[in-house]
Amino acid sequence: MDQERPVLVVGAGPTGLTAAMELARLGVRVRIVDQAPAPSTTSKALAIQARTLELLRPRGVGDEMLRRGQRASGTAIYGRGRKLATVELDRVPGRFNHILLLPQSETEELLARQVQAYGVDVERGVELLSFDHDAHGVRAVLKDRDGGHETVHAAYLIGADGAHSGVRHGLGLPFKGRALAQRYLLADLHIDGDVPADELSIFLARDGFVAVFPMAGGRFRFIATDPGPGADDDVPDLAALQDIWDHVTPLPARLRDPLWRSRFRINSRHVPALRAGRVFLGGDAAHVHSPAGGQGMNTGIQDMINLAWKLAMVQRGLATPALLDTYQADRVPVITKLVRATETATKVWNSTNPVVHRLVTTMAPLALGRDFVQDKATAVLGETTANYRKSPIAARAGRLGTLRAGDRVPDVDVVIDGETRRLHDLLDLTKLTVLSTRSGVDVLLPWHRVFTRHHGRIATAQPGLLGGDTRIAADLAAKPGVLVIRPDGYLAAAGTDPASLVSWFGQWFPVNGEGR
Repeated sequence: MDQERPVLVVGAGPTGLTAAMELARLGVRVRIVDQAPAPSTTSKALAIQARTLELLRPRGVGDEMLRRGQRASGTAIYGRGRKLATVELDRVPGRFNHILLLPQSETEELLARQVQAYGVDVERGVELLSFDHDAHGVRAVLKDRDGGHETVHAAYLIGADGAHSGVRHGLGLPFKGRALAQRYLLADLHIDGDVPADELSIFLARDGFVAVFPMAGGRFRFIATDPGPGADDDVPDLAALQDIWDHVTPLPARLRDPLWRSRFRINSRHVPALRAGRVFLGGDAAHVHSPAGGQGMNTGIQDMINLAWKLAMVQRGLATPALLDTYQADRVPVITKLVRATETATKVWNSTNPVVHRLVTTMAPLALGRDFVQDKATAVLGETTANYRKSPIAARAGRLGTLRAGDRVPDVDVVIDGETRRLHDLLDLTKLTVLSTRSGVDVLLPWHRVFTRHHGRIATAQPGLLGGDTRIAADLAAKPGVLVIRPDGYLAAAGTDPASLVSWFGQWFPVNGEGR
């Protein structure tokens, strides 16, 4: 019955488009609607992080993003009239050791193109009026651009409809958090001057800050503390932006030709749960926070890649329904930590308290002069450190070497029949992948039959040392065993004991009543 009804996705921003793309790719019927009559044309979110690129490249989107986007290899921090330190983004673990800067409108264009390639059209000018849900499905009432009403009977509903989410309001979920007091200015414009085009630049002053991010075509994203008394909806004029630049930064430059200008405030909020029965939330509908670190859009995209494969497997009867609960078990801790961290970073870096400002500008060069601080900071920014170790699906699921169930699996080089391949290129993006870390299938034989009944992919390979995370590759090469890898690139289970792995499969992916 579920397979006959569509999954209804509300919202066609990056989060909703990712959901529709993944579900359609996995063979799930999907409808995606958006109240806006046309796609957004503004740049909005810019940063695409390493982890997001890892996930989107094998899904047919990442390579074009890389071709179009502007790569930044560092974040330079200025204060007291000089450069204090640089966050070395080329230390980000993995193959995408940079931040990619691409206007959100182009990210949405590429995702929408992929959605359409799977035979799904975004239905624009369509509003969700109401919905109700029970254990059997979702009943939603839609209004089209001509005022006509339609009742949709869906298997599931995904709310990706932004910070003012009607789906969230319909569920009655609290959006816990606060609005930060400070207001900010934003513009996309050209800067004539000696401003690096291959790194982000952050300028700290006692009474505010300026940040500029390079974009394709010689443009920059300009963000600054708003010193003025104007109304929130007033558009800042170019002269005011130039005055702020001249006051805060030590680099002489002329700002010109702004394409987009606005004022904004930061809300720092998230929901306590991402699921209510057959209704799910993701992206800004579930979490909003400071743009510090460029994490927001990436988090929404990763929400949906986490959810989609689980929903598809449950709908096809290849996984227990309890697998859907692991969506929020996986993602809520990541979201909670992110909201707190970005709020703290914003308060610290943007503080107008002279003591805090002096402490930050004194400590930044000392801290960033240490390798372990650089390694930790860049891994967090690249979103490669998030893990699901405490999720129920990772409980008693084992480990192999330094990798534990719930960890991101690095894109190490592996050797198969003498040929070197990227591990992420071997993954089954529809179900699970089993990788033996020794050549030969002897370690797989005791439970080969159980696994192949799930139609997953089995690869027998040995981690090589030619690229990727060579430390982990060497560690795995020294430890024969099995890795069970999820379609979203996280370690589902691992070990050397066939009995424990078969038991784990039976709990989460039972076949013909084998589960418990």
